[in-house]
Amino acid sequence: MIEKQSDLTPRDDVKKSVSEILKRVDMLLKQGDLKTAMLETKRAKEVDPRNVYALAFEERIVALLEQSEKKKLEADEAARQREAQNAQRKKEDEARLKAEELRKKKEQEEEAARMREHARLEAQRQMAAQQASPPATSTPPAAVSLAHAQQPPAAPVATPLPPRPQQAATQSFGSPHTTSSEISLLASLKKQLESYNSYKAALIEVWADGAASTEEQQWLKVLRETLNISSGDHSRLEHEVQLEAYQEALKRAWSHGRVNQENAQILSDLRRTFHISQDDHDKIEARLLSEMQALAKKQARIAVIDDDGKLLDLICETLQDAGFSTLPFRTSDEAYAYLRTNPTPDLILCDINLETSTMGGFSFFEKIQWLEHVQEVPFIFLTGLTDEVLVRTGKELGVDDYLTKPISDQTLIATIKGKLKRFSRLKGLK
Repeated sequence: MIEKQSDLTPRDDVKKSVSEILKRVDMLLKQGDLKTAMLETKRAKEVDPRNVYALAFEERIVALLEQSEKKKLEADEAARQREAQNAQRKKEDEARLKAEELRKKKEQEEEAARMREHARLEAQRQMAAQQASPPATSTPPAAVSLAHAQQPPAAPVATPLPPRPQQAATQSFGSPHTTSSEISLLASLKKQLESYNSYKAALIEVWADGAASTEEQQWLKVLRETLNISSGDHSRLEHEVQLEAYQEALKRAWSHGRVNQENAQILSDLRRTFHISQDDHDKIEARLLSEMQALAKKQARIAVIDDDGKLLDLICETLQDAGFSTLPFRTSDEAYAYLRTNPTPDLILCDINLETSTMGGFSFFEKIQWLEHVQEVPFIFLTGLTDEVLVRTGKELGVDDYLTKPISDQTLIATIKGKLKRFSRLKGLK
């Protein structure tokens, strides 16, 4: 043994030391720790700069690092592309929403213009008809004298007040002995009714967005003079239209979820906009609550969770137009808190990527499965992500469907109706 140890040269000691280092390098490579492996390789080269194994390990590690960096860059680029696609989709959704709003606004303006033109033409037609109508047939002077000579003077008779326009249609038309004076009176009442209808149409247009502006009041004044509308009839018709317009505005605010305890100021603003008294508001509110409660019993309720406020409003509006009742939530936390203690919705529509929530879409779905009364509720994921792994994950969890944004209104409604129909059929079989 002494002789063998004495036979060892310094070069042998170096090789042995490098061999131990390279064994650690190989183990680190298997573990995937490339940076530490590179540091150990450099240490081996410092001990023996000419060691071919150390050089080979170094080349291999450099190649692996380059490959890893390349994959990282590709992953970063893919993530940037997905973000760009999502941003583009969001931009397209906003542009589409804006275009739809502009289209509706243009249609409303065109409808308003048509109504104003109709009112103007109707007023001109009625004035022309009044000017062109022949005077009532009168008895020739000679006949009048003869009649007065043969008969004693008649006692004066009080002129009866004309019936209200609503009564005109029910009087005298069926009588076979209608006199010319009655026909003239009925024609006059018919024209008056047409004037009322034209003026009410104009009031509906004016009050659609609140009380009349100064310019609109001037226009209504001219229209009243043209259509021969009295101030009393104006007050009555305007009050009717005012209450109807406020009721529609209040109904829209409720259906879109804008009126609740946190933003009750909206009610006050609406009342000021439409000049509504507290008494009138209470009556309208009670009537609407009754109507909406009766309607809610017939409507399927859809819980919608999306952290994009504009998209959430657009989806809820689309569903409401299709006859559904909606429960909008901007976070999965709000939705979970609601589902724990409130009546179960008929279907849940949820985005996957919920950045403002403590639970993402998948975590939210898994958590509500512990709520017994929610377990059988149809669940649909709606997202802009197109990763097949995410789609597969959602399906493995047991969700009922997976829709990718952007999606057409028709496809969304058809999918929801199909799920509700299938769920209703399954409940009937149990």
